[in-house]
Formats: sequence, structure tokens, C-alpha cells
Amino acid sequence: MSALSPKPPAQPVPGEARERIIAAARKAFASAGFEGAATRQIAAEAGVAQSLLLYHFKSKDALWRAVIDQMFADLDGRMAVAARRSQGGTVRERLMSVVRAFIDLCAEDADIHRIMTIEGRQPTERLRWLVDQHLRDNHRAACALIGEGQALGVIRPGDPTLIYYSFIAIAGTAFSLAPEIRLVSGDQTAISPDAIEDLIAALLFVGA
Repeated sequence: MSALSPKPPAQPVPGEARERIIAAARKAFASAGFEGAATRQIAAEAGVAQSLLLYHFKSKDALWRAVIDQMFADLDGRMAVAARRSQGGTVRERLMSVVRAFIDLCAEDADIHRIMTIEGRQPTERLRWLVDQHLRDNHRAACALIGEGQALGVIRPGDPTLIYYSFIAIAGTAFSLAPEIRLVSGDQTAISPDAIEDLIAALLFVGA
């Protein structure tokens, strides 16, 4: 090939490699936050060259957004299934169906809560994008359901937003800090989806 020959175009990341990059980035963002995560280390964990990572995702910010989009696609899919299954049910059945979907997600992988805890601390452009793209609609729907239950007298009074974040905090923190909780309590069975669901229901509902 002569010096004047056009440079061959870079090859896109195959699907399997792309998933490895996102999985490695998710762990890095959950443990070190956006600022602390390094694309070089993420690429090494994923088993690809850093140049290939940056070719495909362009920047660390673009990679972060891809991680968030994937996490919420999973969460939103679970919430949609839960909402369909409980359609036509009581307020308690409808609310606890989506709460349980969130609990099960955190039980499988608490990284979503870890990332949200880090990102929610400062009013950054990333947080504004996150609210606009993924959080506002879920918050609005949940608060409407909480308000409906309060009007019926079955959900405890209080600011629906604070109630919404209280059950997110219970489910997310329980599984994020599961190793600590088990060591402190000495109970290896202290954290389970059923136990967390019962606790949230007791806090949400009057006479629960």
C-alpha cells in the first residue's frame, strides 16, 4: 500500500465486544463514578483496545450515556411488564407490582442504584440529561399512583416524591450494602427480595 493510499476505515466494535465494554463501564461507573472511571481501564477489563472503545463510543460521556440507556431499557421493560400484569388491580396491587420489579432488578445487580446515588449528588449536565431522558416519566407515574392511594386512604399521607424515593432508597440500599448488612447483623439471609417487599409495603400502606 502506497503512502497515498486511503487509510482503511476503522472496524466497528462487534456486538459481543460492545456488550463487554458496556458491562465493564457499568462496573467502573458504579464503583468510581464518572470522574473516577478511566476509559483505558474499562477497555482493559473489556479486553479491547482503548482506541476501539473510543472509536465506537466517541467519548467517556457517550459511553456513560450508553450504559444508562441500557440500564433503563431493562428497568423500563420490567416496569411495563409489571404494569400490564397488574392492570385493573387495586392501588396496592399496581404499586407493589412495579415496586417488586425494581426490587428484583436491584437484587440481581445493584449497580443502577450505585450509579444513581453518585450522579444524584450534584446538578450536572449528566444529571439533567438523566432526569429528562429516564427519570421524570417514572417519577410522574409513580407519584400519580401514590396520590391515588392517598386519596383512597390506603397509602400513608406525605409528599409523594419523598414516598417514592423512600422505597427506591430501601430497595437500592439494601442490595448495594448487602455485604455490610450481612456482616453487621451476622445474618446471611437478612437481605431477600421478599423481606424488602414486606418492609416497603409496611411503610407505604395504612394498616399494613
